[in-house]
Amino acid sequence: MKKILLLLIISVSLFSCKKEFEDHNKITEYAAFHAPEAYPGIILGMTKTFTTSSLYRIIHGPGLTAREFANMSTFTTEPDLVKGGPELTGDNSSLSSLWSSLHRSRGVAEKILKYVDEVDFQDADKTAAYKAYAKFYKGMAIGYMSDYWEKVTLENNPDNQATFVPRTEGYNTAIDLFDSAIADLDAHAGAESVINGLVSFQFSIRDVLHAFKARYEIELGNNQAAYDAADAVDLTSVSTWSYDGGSIKNPIYASILDPAATVHIKPIDSLGLQGTQIPELGDMRNDFYLDYISQLNTDGDINVDNPEGFWTQEASPIPVYLPGEMMLIKAEAKARMGGGNLADAVTLLNQVRTKTTDAFGVGASLPAWTGNATNQTDVLNEIYKNYAIELFMQGQRWPIHRRFYPNYLDNVDWSNIPLRKSLERKNNFYPYPDSERANNPNCPADPAF
Repeated sequence: MKKILLLLIISVSLFSCKKEFEDHNKITEYAAFHAPEAYPGIILGMTKTFTTSSLYRIIHGPGLTAREFANMSTFTTEPDLVKGGPELTGDNSSLSSLWSSLHRSRGVAEKILKYVDEVDFQDADKTAAYKAYAKFYKGMAIGYMSDYWEKVTLENNPDNQATFVPRTEGYNTAIDLFDSAIADLDAHAGAESVINGLVSFQFSIRDVLHAFKARYEIELGNNQAAYDAADAVDLTSVSTWSYDGGSIKNPIYASILDPAATVHIKPIDSLGLQGTQIPELGDMRNDFYLDYISQLNTDGDINVDNPEGFWTQEASPIPVYLPGEMMLIKAEAKARMGGGNLADAVTLLNQVRTKTTDAFGVGASLPAWTGNATNQTDVLNEIYKNYAIELFMQGQRWPIHRRFYPNYLDNVDWSNIPLRKSLERKNNFYPYPDSERANNPNCPADPAF
């Protein structure tokens, strides 16, 4: 199995660029993806690539852009992400790594979907399981691209001709893939157990699909659809990306807490929040996520801490999504509907504020919110604050902040670097990697920050 997977990874081109080297000993793509016994290895290899490479970049770059992290490096990658604006260009290695790793994961998913119906598994549940997981992976990769780039590709193209579409089309495509995956599961009763038992120690593919659908529906402004998808998630269910602590290590532990790590980033005091967004006294999520160590960052101007929560050991599992996100999506959906829905929004918000724990042990233990429950803006501001706290280091603060405050960067003085370093977000969207621009003539112009 391992040999098949290794040969598969070596032989199959998964990027939008095209590189071919003839190797008479390699297994062909067709043969690799037509071997039933190879599919568990293919699924696990795709998962490993995401959980060790893509997930780190999802947390790293957007975390610096959204002020969850401070720079601890003397290189240019992290400082440019912190400053944002004209300093952040397509040659940033964090952006190119995120872009390429998401395309790599999507490429494997596309190969599965291309060939899986031609494979004789002698078990329709396995066929449905692998299809559903590949659709989830493809949709997730497109969704993360849509979180961070203004335009995205929907398919990998080995001839450097991938076309770009608006990010909203990316989200819609992801949602269609999730709906199709849910239909696969509905049609084959045993498919869920096949994929859940393979991917992780704790995983519920159905809940994961509904959770990511909810995330992208709310981003599109489809409030009722977002509410319904979030409501379909079992909040007692736990889905994690798992690590063995050996060859597969928790990437945040490995990059920050491992004694052998060259540390490039560290979380900022008070979860990087400022002013009225600072966690309230007694908010248990503050101590859940941070180990206060009173250390200054490289520039000596920001207090940083060590991460706690989901990143303290080599084998610490990382949530695929958090129950609090689903509760807040429901609250946001109701708040954006306005009118009589505001009272429901506040009730849902208070369920997050007052919970003492959840399926992942994340509790706030705060009193109910005492703000103006009839003012939509005030309610939404409090919902954003709880998103920012609840989803710390999940790669979601940046797109959520942009959704709540779309005009935040208007009239920013980009020449004032000290001011820019303290901004709640440093860019609206990322520039496209130079590697994509050099190889793909369809690459769009970079956005204005």
